[in-house]
Amino acid sequence: MKRIIFSLLIMAIGAAAVHADGIIIPRPQPWMPPNPAVNIKYHYVDVEINDPVALTKIDQVFVNPFSREIEADYIFPVPEDAAISRFVAWLGGHKMEAELLDAAQARRIYEDIVRRRRDPALLEYAGQGMYRLRIYPIPASGDVRIQIEYEQTLKSENGTVEYAYPLNTEKHSGSNLEECRVEVSVSSFDNLGSFYCPTHHVTVERTGDKSFRAKYNEKNVKPDKDIIFYFTRQKSDFGFQLLSYREPGRGKGFFLGILSPPLWGRQEKVNKNVIFLLDSSGSMRGEKMRQAIDALKFCLQGLNDGDRFNIIDYDDTVRPFRQGLVSAAKAAVDDAISFADLIEASGGTNIYDALASACRMIPRSGDPTYIIFLTDGLPTVGNTDIQQIIGNTTALNEGRARLFAFGVGFDVNTQLLDKLSQQNHGLPEYVLPSEDIEVKVSRLASKISHPALTDLALSFNPKQVYDVYPSPVPDLFYGSEIIFTGRFDDNGPSHAVLAGKIGGKEVRYEFPVMFGDGSGRQEFIPLLWASRRIGYLLQEMRLHGTNDELLSEVIELSKKYGIITEYTSFLVTGDERSRRENIALDSRAISREKKSSISSYMAPQAGESAVTQSFGLQKQTQADQVAPSGVANIGGVEQRFSNITQVGAQAFFQVGNNWIQGDLTGDKFDMQIKRFSQAYFQILDKAPSLGRYLGLGNEVRMQIGTQVVQVSDTGKETLSEKEMHLLFP
Repeated sequence: MKRIIFSLLIMAIGAAAVHADGIIIPRPQPWMPPNPAVNIKYHYVDVEINDPVALTKIDQVFVNPFSREIEADYIFPVPEDAAISRFVAWLGGHKMEAELLDAAQARRIYEDIVRRRRDPALLEYAGQGMYRLRIYPIPASGDVRIQIEYEQTLKSENGTVEYAYPLNTEKHSGSNLEECRVEVSVSSFDNLGSFYCPTHHVTVERTGDKSFRAKYNEKNVKPDKDIIFYFTRQKSDFGFQLLSYREPGRGKGFFLGILSPPLWGRQEKVNKNVIFLLDSSGSMRGEKMRQAIDALKFCLQGLNDGDRFNIIDYDDTVRPFRQGLVSAAKAAVDDAISFADLIEASGGTNIYDALASACRMIPRSGDPTYIIFLTDGLPTVGNTDIQQIIGNTTALNEGRARLFAFGVGFDVNTQLLDKLSQQNHGLPEYVLPSEDIEVKVSRLASKISHPALTDLALSFNPKQVYDVYPSPVPDLFYGSEIIFTGRFDDNGPSHAVLAGKIGGKEVRYEFPVMFGDGSGRQEFIPLLWASRRIGYLLQEMRLHGTNDELLSEVIELSKKYGIITEYTSFLVTGDERSRRENIALDSRAISREKKSSISSYMAPQAGESAVTQSFGLQKQTQADQVAPSGVANIGGVEQRFSNITQVGAQAFFQVGNNWIQGDLTGDKFDMQIKRFSQAYFQILDKAPSLGRYLGLGNEVRMQIGTQVVQVSDTGKETLSEKEMHLLFP
């Protein structure tokens, strides 16, 4: 039986909270295709955090896709600021204790592999350390299992602890993974406020005041970005933690704030008023009516002692359960459930009178009030003028109640529901024909069942902030948090000032925060802000009309951050000429036909396209996770663009074989560098972080310093001191 030969190389590393997972690179043979890759069958990561120490366990199986046995190198990139106290690997039943090597050796290994394979893909790890393991043989169509375990000390910054795991190396797999799973359990010495993942959709379970569990799990997937988790320690009733990031040499910074409510054990009881408006017109007949009544009954049963409520059943006419708000005592709730059971679908849709009736029930002061308004159609009875319904309802409400509108199916007027919600401090929600009304309405009712802080306003003293989202600020509820994103001018200390109400009583909280440049791991903040900003601008255009200023900003942000929408998908083109034309576009350069097309696309108020547009924009304006690279929602359908990617906070578009930085205009460049030349590696030696851009492919055009640099098969082979100074002033 042939032996498995190991050689392990490790780089010396410093101190923070990031690590990596491994790649297997086959050693080339004459019969192999260029740049051969093995497949990853599965990748499991189990993380136990006993704050501040994290124990990470990795389990991966790699599969040889070839009909011959191969020899390969297993490399495990380690960022230079990682602090690993213990690293143990098992392979083929053998346990290996790691030894440390210096940074220069790791750099030479990366560059040697890149030169030998003529493949820049590994250059994104050039600024990192590395473990390397030689594996021989991997049988034909056979697999090898690698298990790694290590410990590290996590760093805390102002009560926020970060844990990151670079899953992006999985993009080097020859095929999709059958399964990728990351599970994290957190146990802290202090009470925990929030657990937040900006990069992936995770399920989170709070298991106690000082503990969380979180899980990311996908099948048939090829991850292409790192997964990052944050958890916050919380000493006061309310918690506010701030992360910030400033793009090098690019003016204003970006911030992300996490506002968390008191822990459940410290919950202050806040009563609320809830008014349910239920459409029982003829179009609701059948399954829709049954689901709506079940949802109403669920909401009624979830009311708390001390809450007040009413039901307004409307079709041609308006029939309230009671003339005013009633206490949510058991007898009243039982009567309301009996009232709901008798509701039948018939007649037209008198939307305005139902809304006006609800507004007249809203108390002038005191407990927060929520209107849950459900309809499946257009107004057909009474006042049917959309603008009058919106204006009159908003005037009657006077900002006293939050209005949550539920549109059922495709026959609703999205302009009506979106503007009603927007102007009355709520949110629209749409129930598609394939979805369950009861599930969506019940989810909202559960969320708003325990208000923690209402009528919120966020400011900073002494710092100035801009373009903060969400806007307006929603209420904060127990068991959830609010994620803020925005822009700021200057670095330095400040105080986050939160003003609001608890049960009608005005309160004010201040939290010390620090605005700074951040690190590369906070590059998701500009992307998250840009997604919300684009969603906000598109919603404004959709509801109030297109104008040059808004359209120009949407295009600029789309180019810079690679956030493609149904209105900017024309930026993603496959030929150089169109690329040159489109990448320079601003609102004045867009043809009259293109503007007309954009305007008409945003014009529908009802129907499937209107609902899917509104549904997508609401999701974008509320985004808490960065969207997958190159994925856009076009006409309600998720589309993937292989010729666009995000590297950190920067987008690159592929034109032919050339990857071009998104915010570059025209087709000219200041300097041309020959790939894999001495000049190529001079740049890499000076700024290893540029390796992630060079790693996109053999041809890359990007901004370095004041110069636009084109990397290709021809160009400079060495750089003078003067040229290096232009690139790195």
